[in-house]
Amino acid sequence: MKYIIYCRKSSEDDSRQVQSLETQETALREYSEKYGLEVVEVLKESKSAKDDNNRPLFNLMLSKITSGEADAILVHHIDRLSRNLIESGQINKLFENGQLKELRTPARIFARIEDLMYLDIESMYASQYSRNLKIRTREGINTKLRNGEYPGNSPPGYMNLKGKIYPDPERAPHVKKAFDLYNFGRYSLREIAKELYLDGFRSKIAHIKVDKSNIHHILRNPIYYGAILCKGVLYKGIHEPLISKETFDLTQSLLDGKNHQKKQKHDFLYRGYMTCAICGCALTASLKKGRYIYYYCTGARGGCNERPKYMDESYTDKLLQEFMDKFTFDEEMATLSLDIYLNELKKQGQDNVSKGQSIQEQISKLNAKLSLLLDTFLEGTIDKETYEAKQKALKEELTNLQLAVQRAKSVDGESTLELLQNLKIRGCSLGKMYRTNDYEIKSDLLNSVLWNLNIKNKQIASHSLKKPYFYFDKVSKSRQMAKWLGDLDSNQDSQIQNLKSYR
Repeated sequence: MKYIIYCRKSSEDDSRQVQSLETQETALREYSEKYGLEVVEVLKESKSAKDDNNRPLFNLMLSKITSGEADAILVHHIDRLSRNLIESGQINKLFENGQLKELRTPARIFARIEDLMYLDIESMYASQYSRNLKIRTREGINTKLRNGEYPGNSPPGYMNLKGKIYPDPERAPHVKKAFDLYNFGRYSLREIAKELYLDGFRSKIAHIKVDKSNIHHILRNPIYYGAILCKGVLYKGIHEPLISKETFDLTQSLLDGKNHQKKQKHDFLYRGYMTCAICGCALTASLKKGRYIYYYCTGARGGCNERPKYMDESYTDKLLQEFMDKFTFDEEMATLSLDIYLNELKKQGQDNVSKGQSIQEQISKLNAKLSLLLDTFLEGTIDKETYEAKQKALKEELTNLQLAVQRAKSVDGESTLELLQNLKIRGCSLGKMYRTNDYEIKSDLLNSVLWNLNIKNKQIASHSLKKPYFYFDKVSKSRQMAKWLGDLDSNQDSQIQNLKSYR
């Protein structure tokens, strides 16, 4: 006969059966060698046998017996083979059909039809043991719940120790921060997941990013204020809470949309404008104790010594105030250069009027030539190839003239004067406006002026500004008129276009 050795341990009982598979295989191999049994395959799986159709290797074994690849089974004990009557019935059916000739354990051999009665008895005992185990497990869980003990693997933020759960010193702060960010920082679930990931929060087993659905589950779990929810019933736990009941209730009202305060999303003023000069990571912000704001390097790329250097909101505000003061225009030089620049614009504007008239005349002539060219082609005087070549040349010339008209218009007009005057007023009052401590004004100034600040040792190492301010970066405090004016003749068109991008 050809035997299949089948070994099984329950996946639900890893703590007591870690060596079970190896022990079973070793014992069965020694037994088969002792009695000269031909073993064609060894199958081992970690699956529960209390429910049918839960074990793919068990099903594979039955299919091999049905196909004739094997006709006998060697197993350590009947309860390793089955603990439910449906799969026991499948074994019996193979016996009755003659496809399974023998089922053997080290203690007993089942080889005749008469042996099926004893096999049924042992299978019934195994099934009853499984049912009793389920009842005892349920009773044990209910007892733990009534005693206020958490009956399972610890949720995020806690750890199992001697049958109870205790705050995990590494993960508990992340869970607390999730509630703070949602309740007081007005973060979305996706933003919280990202923020915690940057802080080093990972899933317990796979060590990967905790996604927003799991963040939602954390925020909904009453375990964190000291209660245990099981099958819709709340039990008072004996474990140490991570948050207060008031904090949890606020979270639930925000999640349910009952508290409209969630819509008043708080945006950290300086987040998005600062980067670590060492590693290039963006500086993020955190809310501590619901009111203290800190900015720091995320350290997402690793190996950066800037990450522990926190800057609180007041320090960061002072740093930006000094930057705005330093960049504020010299009012006298800005006024003088603006007057000179505008006089030059007016002078060139007069020239542009006459140039514009000349260009319009040329455009009219070109349109007339295009019309005449089309008539000539339709009369058959010129062929298609000649027509298309001349038409292309005339249209290119026409396009260039139209662009010249637009450039002339862009330099002239009241809009240019208004833009220059607004820029001067804004540039001369940057520091003063920033000192008003109005959140909306500060946010508007940052968005208008600043691209990025590179921070090193809690100081500004370098900066980049938006148009048109980066043109004034080197001259804001200069007393040299040449620097303020630049090259009016060669750069005027580009200066005006860049100025209009400021609007």
